[in-house]
Amino acid sequence: MNPGHWLEAAEQLLEMPRRGAPRQVNLRCAVSMVYYALFHWLANSAADTLAGSAGSKDRSWIRVYRGLDHGQVRRQCSQGRIPGGFSPTIRHFAAELAEMQGRRHRADYDPGARFSKSDVREYLGIASDILNTVQTATPAEKRALAIHVLFKERPAAS
Repeated sequence: MNPGHWLEAAEQLLEMPRRGAPRQVNLRCAVSMVYYALFHWLANSAADTLAGSAGSKDRSWIRVYRGLDHGQVRRQCSQGRIPGGFSPTIRHFAAELAEMQGRRHRADYDPGARFSKSDVREYLGIASDILNTVQTATPAEKRALAIHVLFKERPAAS
């Protein structure tokens, strides 16, 4: 899935023909789509770096792509969980992904949450900038990030 298409769909929800402010349902869906743009970039990157770029016809590629667990990704990408050995680009991507997942949870599950068009525009801008920047990460950085989010770290045997 193309992450840019998720951002385009979110943008379209903001611009639906209607007088006045966008409906909250459109803003909430747009917030979710911004998160999914980041998540699907990570899933594509993980699958390409660990299983090769054969794409969705290859069972191993699909297994890696589908292997990402939203909760595990959020835990591993939360502040303080990204090791200092990662580049600032990867650390920034990971922190924003975790932050966006929190926003998505509010949008999807908190009936009292309210979003403004300017909020969603800000999230779109942040996600777009991050996606442009993270594309420059090296294959080794992408592979290390994939391993970091896919596998639980176990304490070393003594």
